[in-house]
Amino acid sequence: MSMEKGMSYFQSKSTLKKEFPFKIFRYSSLALKQPLHIHDYTQIAYVLKGVCNHQLRGKSLNVSRGDMFIISPGVEHSLSAIEEREFEVVLIDFLPYLVREQLKPFSDTLQPFLHNTVDEMPELGTMPQPWLHIAKPKQLLVEQLLQDIQDEFEHREAGYEYAICTSLVKLLILMDREYRRARRKQSVKSTSTSQHPIEEVKRFIHDNYSQDIPLEQGAFLANMAPAYFSTIFKKETGQNFVDYVNEVRIERAMELIQRNMHTITQIGFQVGFHHLSHFIRTFKKRTGITPTEYKKTFGNTP
Repeated sequence: MSMEKGMSYFQSKSTLKKEFPFKIFRYSSLALKQPLHIHDYTQIAYVLKGVCNHQLRGKSLNVSRGDMFIISPGVEHSLSAIEEREFEVVLIDFLPYLVREQLKPFSDTLQPFLHNTVDEMPELGTMPQPWLHIAKPKQLLVEQLLQDIQDEFEHREAGYEYAICTSLVKLLILMDREYRRARRKQSVKSTSTSQHPIEEVKRFIHDNYSQDIPLEQGAFLANMAPAYFSTIFKKETGQNFVDYVNEVRIERAMELIQRNMHTITQIGFQVGFHHLSHFIRTFKKRTGITPTEYKKTFGNTP
């Protein structure tokens, strides 16, 4: 195995306990800036909140809540904070033999990631996409499984190893189903002339407008370089990426204001704005009036 100069290599014998090679921990440091590194064990990463940057397989992606990765042995990657923006990531390190027997039926999706040594790894070009976005309805399930695993790992009561492996298998099966669902959608897209990568990104925006959706994430979904994706997106939609995302958010905000069930501040946060002033400014730019003025005119009486 060859490594680039300066790249770190983490081995299970020095980072995981021999009797139970498993570890779960969280990152939330605003100063985090990992160097590119590889390891000889499998790692799962899940973004609990905020936004951070993940370098993986030569791609740079700003990731947010619900984004999930499975990182194989020998694959270079790194995590970094973004301009001191808050985030929290859960990482699970483990040797695949802990769950390999239970996951035999999932040979075409998960198995390529579950190899004990780099020598067993298939070629990167033949491996499935390592990135998933877990939709909102499934996020709570994933986060509960992660919390159950962490509780077992911290308290270490009798049988904790079995409990951890059981929850880990559940987590991996959930990931497998999400991979398969994404693959089916990709298959439908490839057989229909009406489908296009930009349409897939637009659907993703409509499903996840309340989350941070940077341009890099759209480019990743469309499998394009960010600069090229930005050009194609504007050509096909007539808007740049940020304006399109904001338009979706404002349209949803208008619907919520008309229902008159939440305050303007609550609605701003619900549709993905982190600051009330930004929400008001964007709303007025797109509608010509402030959210409060819109509410006076179009809000229903409770």
